[in-house]
Amino acid sequence: MCQVLEEFKLESEMRGLERGCNLGLKQGLDQGIKQGKIQTIVNQLKSKFGFVSKELIMKIEESSDDKIDALTIKIIDARSEEELMKVLS
Repeated sequence: MCQVLEEFKLESEMRGLERGCNLGLKQGLDQGIKQGKIQTIVNQLKSKFGFVSKELIMKIEESSDDKIDALTIKIIDARSEEELMKVLS
């Protein structure tokens, strides 16, 4: 009986570890994708305007995924940082 409980405990711990690893991996991948988008946006803005303010970079870094996605579209026709700040507000 005691051996059965030990095996059950071990299996439960292994499942918990596996779930934790999978969750950590997903969170890490999501964070990496977001950082890649942010870096691409900043590079595009530098190319377009020649300069990107620290304020705008900080605002981008603090933005939700939805706002970052909206910004990737707005960059195409934006004429100023102010227009982009409106998207992020």
